Amino acid sequence: MEENDGGSKLVKLADFEGELEEPWHEAQGLKVRDKFGEEVGTVENLYVYESALAVHLIKVDIERQHVLIPVDALTTATEDGVDVEQDKGTIKESPEFDSDEVPDAETSRAAYAHYGYPDQLTWGAE
Repeated sequence: MEENDGGSKLVKLADFEGELEEPWHEAQGLKVRDKFGEEVGTVENLYVYESALAVHLIKVDIERQHVLIPVDALTTATEDGVDVEQDKGTIKESPEFDSDEVPDAETSRAAYAHYGYPDQLTWGAE
């Protein structure tokens, strides 16, 4: 059987052995803010696309609900927090992700589709 079309290329930040270009190594626990600067939750985990050495998805805890946000939806990420270009309603309506496992390709695509972006992990995965 062929490799999962994308999901197997993702790893949790804790399992990632490379260096990230972005300042993501201490992002867990950071505030997540919507496009108006309103706090909506906190970064719970990061999923890294190994071959690109880049964060692909962030898992966010919003009032005990866990959702995935594609990195493409982020406008800034600093030690002060992570800013998302959508409003709180859009973020809260993100597909839920309560698993402790790495998201599979279908879950990743659903998160990207919710925000209106193509999932680059599966877009050119052939």
